[in-house]
Amino acid sequence: MKKLLIVDDEYIVRLGLKTIVDWTAFGYTVAGEAGNGREALAFFEKNPVDLILADIKMPVMDGLALTERIRAQNKKVKIIILSHYDEFSYAQEAVKLGAFRYILKSELTRTNLETVLKSLHLSFDDGGSGADMAAENDGGGQKTGWKAPWEAFIETALLPGFLRGAVDGDSGRPPSADILPPSVPPPFNDARLVLFSASCRTTTLLNEARAKFPKTVQVLFEEAYGAAGRGRYCDDDFQFIAAAFVSPALCAPSKIEKPCIQIVKNLRQYYDVNFFIGVSSASESSAANRLLEEAHRARIACFFRTKEFVGISGESQATPPTPPSPPVKKSAISYEKLVGFIEAGQKEAMLEYIQNIFRELREGKSYAASHDVFIDFLSAGKLIHGKFRLEGKASLSETKFRRDVFYDLPFIGDAEMYIYELYLSLLSTKQDGKAHYSHIVKKCIDFIHSDYPHNIGLAEAAKKAGVSHSYLSFIFKQETGVNFNAALAQHRIDEAKKLLASTSLKIYQVAEKVGFSNPYYFSKVFREISGSACREYRDRVSQSAPL
Repeated sequence: MKKLLIVDDEYIVRLGLKTIVDWTAFGYTVAGEAGNGREALAFFEKNPVDLILADIKMPVMDGLALTERIRAQNKKVKIIILSHYDEFSYAQEAVKLGAFRYILKSELTRTNLETVLKSLHLSFDDGGSGADMAAENDGGGQKTGWKAPWEAFIETALLPGFLRGAVDGDSGRPPSADILPPSVPPPFNDARLVLFSASCRTTTLLNEARAKFPKTVQVLFEEAYGAAGRGRYCDDDFQFIAAAFVSPALCAPSKIEKPCIQIVKNLRQYYDVNFFIGVSSASESSAANRLLEEAHRARIACFFRTKEFVGISGESQATPPTPPSPPVKKSAISYEKLVGFIEAGQKEAMLEYIQNIFRELREGKSYAASHDVFIDFLSAGKLIHGKFRLEGKASLSETKFRRDVFYDLPFIGDAEMYIYELYLSLLSTKQDGKAHYSHIVKKCIDFIHSDYPHNIGLAEAAKKAGVSHSYLSFIFKQETGVNFNAALAQHRIDEAKKLLASTSLKIYQVAEKVGFSNPYYFSKVFREISGSACREYRDRVSQSAPL
């Protein structure tokens, strides 16, 4: 049996964590518990454990400091950090310091925790996070001397020409031919070079998170592949290139892809961003410029797929470089036709028109052309908005027509959905004179209000609305000003307040009725959102009620 240590500053929460799942069924025994990081560290030094489940905010020593101290002593111990939805600014630290997972309290259910435990089991068994590959590539820290010249090469030769496709076309600028790649590090013998081209939109990052994000990405690639990497910001985009030397036995696309997928998941969970990675084929280091082109194209190609944030180059090491694609003529947008659809209330004809244009874009597979068409749609929409003097609330606010919205939409299907929803709002507002939330956001809000008692999250809401997880996350925040988890938690606590004020239900019964399977965490989230404990709130409301 593996040993578990539970760390939280509230006894009732520790009790809940001990009982939320059948730990023995997953091969664990609860070896101990602690009320803060210092107590946990003292216990760990005398009683080593395999897994630590810790709250991020605690007195004396918080979960981040605990993670740092534990990982310094033992690299193999797994740490799961628990936190509230508004503490994302701490999340990147958890990743950098080596936390295995970061779970939101609002999503802490038996099912979700069991899913993480299953993933944890695989990690213990086969290094699911890519640790085995990193160890083989990097010799457990004995071969890190090769990284400095490669990081300098990335910084000076590769990154300067690595700009978003919409700026330089779909292929970007080639690296400088005057700067040759470093030689193959002698310890790697027959290892092959693989390059990673990654990018991410960072408009959602706060200043502190933005400052730490590059280091987090670098650490994740180092841990997964033993890679050397460097990144930089280009306005609101983050561009990153990494180089790894991989043994022939680990060059299979499936082995390369698995750690990439985990990196994408970690960054989405910790920073709430969409991170795209393109992976080159494996070849000799002298082919670095060609490999970067492969990786770059593989990353751009993700835009024309569905829910695939990792693209793997299909070229073998013997395949010559693919010549750049000829310029694709973008589809023409007819302002007159769009105005006609709006004036006549022709919803179906408008939808068909938009669908046909995006069908052409999918066939052309030009990122630059897709960008230009999207901007043309926004420009025409803004003119229509002014022509009919429509209201500018919710689905027709000024932010809906911002040009940089395109970069926040990860896939072409999301771009198409955005344009259709925008024009549907223009049409409906023209008809009834009122601007509402867009159809998708309204459907999501209705879903929260009707299904909040159940185990739901953003994934379920996206499925209900018929859109991607990433699209709903973006559009919901754009129109409401808060993220989905925050809105769900707030509504649940609002409903809990009504039950506490109007019924004699016990606290655990109230928790169940508003969607919390764990009453201990319900109590903690209630305090964090409302500012008082459940019982205190009930007593205060009953005292102020009229006689």
